[in-house]
Amino acid sequence: MKSIYIRIPVFLLFISAIFTSCEKVIDVDLNDSKPQLVMEAIIRNGEKCTLSITKTINFNQSNNFPVVDGAVVTLSDDAGNAENLQNTGNGQYISSAITGTIGRTYTLQINVDGNTFKAISSLPNQVNLDSVFVDSLSFLGGTTYTVTPQFVDPIGVLNFYRFKTFVNNEADKTIFIDDDVFSDGRTVTRPLFGELEIQPGDSIKVQMMCIDNPVYLYFFSLAQVQDGSTGAPANPVSNFTGGCLGYFSAQTIQERTIFVE
Repeated sequence: MKSIYIRIPVFLLFISAIFTSCEKVIDVDLNDSKPQLVMEAIIRNGEKCTLSITKTINFNQSNNFPVVDGAVVTLSDDAGNAENLQNTGNGQYISSAITGTIGRTYTLQINVDGNTFKAISSLPNQVNLDSVFVDSLSFLGGTTYTVTPQFVDPIGVLNFYRFKTFVNNEADKTIFIDDDVFSDGRTVTRPLFGELEIQPGDSIKVQMMCIDNPVYLYFFSLAQVQDGSTGAPANPVSNFTGGCLGYFSAQTIQERTIFVE
């Protein structure tokens, strides 16, 4: 497990075993001028599968990513169910019959522009997000607030987690990932140091997602790319075959909202 903190350097010596890195939608090799397809698909427990398909742009272009409609997208699971996702426009696709079920493995196949891309993801057991609290730390004459989720990691099971935070409904563009290599079976309380400043009276929402190993590796590699830890620019490790960017994640999700006093 790797820890990367960018916005608050003073904490670097103390949180090197935690998890995080600045997030951009998809990071690609800056020298790669040929557009690539980007797939971002999620199926959650009890929810339909959603997919967005876009294309990359050159580094010096504005962040207006071209969308891709007209793809043939098939979702299937290990129980024998299958369906084609509906293209709702603007590069968005959604399932109509299949929803996420814990313990089930899903296969997503996408045919577009004469190419086929395929990804497999398993929906893990849900680990309960027990509580969320805010800590304060005096620093250089001021006070810094950090949000901390608390949960009990199941013993004897390898688990992978992703967290997202929102301050007054504004999403913090930070990746928080974690595994239980050093916390198996323990109560976990690890602060999420994001890029948004937290003040008294703010509303803080925390989402906790249980993800599978390939998706964890995707975000782990994305963190290394963003941090420059990989040396030469490289693309994150996708669980899609076929040469596209992005990921397909079967996951659980829970959220809690608190107010900073």
